[in-house]
Amino acid sequence: MNITGLIVEYNPFHNGHIYHLQKSLEKTNADASIAVMSGNFIQRGEPALFDKFSRAKAAVESGVDLVVELPSIYASQSAELFAKGSVALLNSLGCVNSICFGSEEGNINALYLIASILCLEPQEFKEKLSSYLSEGMLFPTARNKALFDYINSPDFSFGDNFNNIDLSEERLNDILSSSNNILGIEYIKQLILLKSEIKPFTIGRIHSEYNSEEISGNINSATAVRKKLHEIISPVEASNSSDVDSLVDAIKNSTDIINSIPETTLNMIASNIEKGFLPMYPEYFFETLISTIIRDKKNLESYFDISEGIENKIFKAALVAKDYEDLLNLIKSKRYTMTRIKRCLNNILLGITKDDMELAKGINTIPYVRILAFNSKGREIIREIKKSSEIKIINKFSEVEHFMDDKNFKFLIENDIKCTDIYNTIYYKKNRPLLKGSMDYFIKPIYIR
Repeated sequence: MNITGLIVEYNPFHNGHIYHLQKSLEKTNADASIAVMSGNFIQRGEPALFDKFSRAKAAVESGVDLVVELPSIYASQSAELFAKGSVALLNSLGCVNSICFGSEEGNINALYLIASILCLEPQEFKEKLSSYLSEGMLFPTARNKALFDYINSPDFSFGDNFNNIDLSEERLNDILSSSNNILGIEYIKQLILLKSEIKPFTIGRIHSEYNSEEISGNINSATAVRKKLHEIISPVEASNSSDVDSLVDAIKNSTDIINSIPETTLNMIASNIEKGFLPMYPEYFFETLISTIIRDKKNLESYFDISEGIENKIFKAALVAKDYEDLLNLIKSKRYTMTRIKRCLNNILLGITKDDMELAKGINTIPYVRILAFNSKGREIIREIKKSSEIKIINKFSEVEHFMDDKNFKFLIENDIKCTDIYNTIYYKKNRPLLKGSMDYFIKPIYIR
């Protein structure tokens, strides 16, 4: 079986994801697809719109064969760490032939060339980088100039597939400033570091930009879809209305929504709202977050990605912020991007420390794969995994207790459980009687027949 791997968030699954799936199968000539998906918190440092099982179910109903969970410790981090966990998991399965990701660049050879240099760091490149940094350049600028100089040096040779690539300084800067290119380069770097046999492919993104908030046509960003849902739902929440039917009707009658997502996702959203599970947004954790910040004043610096005194700004902001947006704006500075601040706050919320991430960075073989949803072809992939790897396949979650003597297994799975429990403090707000404890133990993988 020729299996291609997809690294995704499906937050939510939209028409662009259908295009990505179809083109990935076509480009890799694959028989089946497996998606590694972020769980209940995503890379932007925010909660996922809906729980991981609902999102996985919609994806399988839309054509993905198997959806598995990216361990939570990696899911809401930088591109490098997100890629490390995702690629390490796919590689640990032992049966994945390729990965295919979307990129603004669309040329795998250009991305592979850049990734190889950044990963292998040839001496000439390192010397040029060091020289530019000594001149006082910011690291991204120095790196880009060193790359350009190295690739265009007279003695440069990287093989026939790469020597004819036209990488002007402007094009190089464009590649290294685009979100999906950056992720793709990190995927390739991890494949190189792991000496993986998985082959990378890319397809050019079409229509909407990754972070665009505008809806136009039938392929739009997940950011735009989330924003539109928020616009529909916020007035209802503000009025404390319990008129679920009107809310569902408003979503189903929104041209922007129905043109952007497949019917499977629309049905998932409607079904969850009817059951009292509303879409999740980061501001819903505001009170929990500021309480944690104030409580942990003396320990804020221990959380991952918090450095250079930003912990002081975070604490002062938490004392006076009116809401989540105000908190972000009070912390914001030239040194920290808004996404970086969100990740810092998310690490505080989830209790992810510098020590935790040092341990996560050292894990190259993921010890388990958590099944979220699958179809009949997905069952065949699971059989392939059993034949090709010694990885522990988690179908029945109670079985995890048998493997807690494995340090890496225990560390990663306990983070998954903790993240689910924190997410559910808000997600189950209208359904507290349905909570049986840590819900990871009670929700089974979804089989779509």
